[in-house]
Amino acid sequence: MNKILMIEDEIIIAESLRLFLKKNNYEATIATNGAKAIETLQNENFSGVICDINLQEKRNGIEIIQNYHDLNRHGPVIFLTAYSNPQVMEEAEEVSPYAYIIKPFNNQQLLTTLNLAIKNQFTLSPSSTDTSLAEQLSRREVEILQLLATGKTNKIIGSELFISKHTVDTHVKNIKEKLNLNKKGELIRFVLANRLA
Repeated sequence: MNKILMIEDEIIIAESLRLFLKKNNYEATIATNGAKAIETLQNENFSGVICDINLQEKRNGIEIIQNYHDLNRHGPVIFLTAYSNPQVMEEAEEVSPYAYIIKPFNNQQLLTTLNLAIKNQFTLSPSSTDTSLAEQLSRREVEILQLLATGKTNKIIGSELFISKHTVDTHVKNIKEKLNLNKKGELIRFVLANRLA
């Protein structure tokens, strides 16, 4: 049975969803705040994470998922949130979620997304294992790709490499064009498939 962590501060929604997932062969653990979520992620392994963004506290769901990636965990993440403005969605994209579902949501839609996320997390496209593509990357591009695979944002990568976020953005754009990949999740799978990490 797949284990899922739900990070959701609205306990009624969380409990209702937990029961629905249980009926569909998922074991769901609920964390209602950031501290509990991070502690749980540190101590247990999960097949995936369903996470709200606004948790009514200083730390939001995007930051928690960044922590999740810092633990070197790469299970699929589904954001389940009332936020639909482009800025928040752009920030969420930085931590490579599998999906972004807007509340109010349909349980069946969420279940289908979750099933696909877990089924496809290790499915690689044909180009993902093409070592000749990896050889096209410069040393700096490989370095940036490796840091991306740890879940770091472009801004953090820039800070670590002492270059601007704009420069990192440009490198990432070039990497995507060379590898013919569009999403950050695809880049992470490429790193894992080619053992660049």
